[in-house]
Amino acid sequence: MLYIAECDELDALKVGVTSRASRTSRVRQHARHGWRTTAEIPFDDGRHAFVAEQAVLAFLRTCGARETLRQDQLPQGGYTETVAFARLAHLSADQLLAVARVAAGIVEATESPLYIIEVAGSQVIAEATRLVEHIQVLRRAGRRREADELAAEGWLALGEILKAFQALRDSL
Repeated sequence: MLYIAECDELDALKVGVTSRASRTSRVRQHARHGWRTTAEIPFDDGRHAFVAEQAVLAFLRTCGARETLRQDQLPQGGYTETVAFARLAHLSADQLLAVARVAAGIVEATESPLYIIEVAGSQVIAEATRLVEHIQVLRRAGRRREADELAAEGWLALGEILKAFQALRDSL
């Protein structure tokens, strides 16, 4: 799960990741130090939550929100996932949540088997196109035997790729 928290006293926001099992204790740790959890985004895969968290932090840092709290200001841990001076950065918990939701949606979509198959298929088509172009260059250069051997190898490779895609499709 990815969560958004804010601490008015420190003028800070935090994006964090915790498992469902440790969610309550993590939220309580922050609450004891003046933090309020404002939103939670559930994930079926904890790795996806971490990727989304890192994307949110990268976005914030790229936009200039580079200041984090010091370690002593967040003794319960997680200070590197904070934004210090949030009001000065014109960043609210709602805006941070909007960025996190976008990141979560992209991560979930791009980690899905259908997206991965689509990307892999696109890469195979691009490589096959380059192979055909190379074979044509060889033929124009009078290197027909070499072109025919390359075409035969390419045909076998494409057959194996097709089998792999079919097996993947059948497993879904």
